[in-house]
Amino acid sequence: MIIPPDSYWPEIQRIVDKYGILLISDEVICAFGRVGHWFAYEKFGYRPDLVTFAKGVTSGYIPLGGVMVGNRVAEVLIEQGGEFNHGYTYSGHPVACAVALANLDVMEKENLPGRVKDDIGPYLAKRFAELGEHPLVGLAETCGFMGGLVLSKNKAMHEAFDPELGVGMLCRGHCFRLGLIMRAVGDRMIIAPPLVMTHEQIDEMMTLIRRCLDATLVDLQAAGQMD
Repeated sequence: MIIPPDSYWPEIQRIVDKYGILLISDEVICAFGRVGHWFAYEKFGYRPDLVTFAKGVTSGYIPLGGVMVGNRVAEVLIEQGGEFNHGYTYSGHPVACAVALANLDVMEKENLPGRVKDDIGPYLAKRFAELGEHPLVGLAETCGFMGGLVLSKNKAMHEAFDPELGVGMLCRGHCFRLGLIMRAVGDRMIIAPPLVMTHEQIDEMMTLIRRCLDATLVDLQAAGQMD
């Protein structure tokens, strides 16, 4: 997870508008409340032509994915005529669609996007920022209800570990051992917790993350990999 600066999406929008480029927003992770809005493009203010989504539409209870097609693309297809062939064997499966509708109904009634935006998202940001004090963490940042930690050999010098050491996977191993699900993408550790978490559960998660970081640090010190 890499959070773009505030200037990023306005500049991307300027470029695609200037050259007539189609803009696709991949929201497989970000959609349905994850960033405090129903879709990430609402939060960041850009205008996609196509939006892909999955996971969040059913909260992962059953597989379902889709693509939203904007007017710019749809009008061309309509004007040119013919069929818009895009189906797969299990497209539009009634069980998956029923789960999605039930899930979205609960999310709307409980205002989970608003809860992320106004309550648990800011609380996660506050607690997650505290992890930046850990000697192994070079960067700690959040967006909505996602968080990412960059593991650093020397945080003062922004020095990365040798990729061959697999430090992220080492940390992930401690996470799994201690009952914490945290994804490793290189040496960047990523979380995307359930949108129904309480403040107390966030506190518990922070305690587990610190324990995993401490265990990883001990291993790296023993191997002579920390300055």
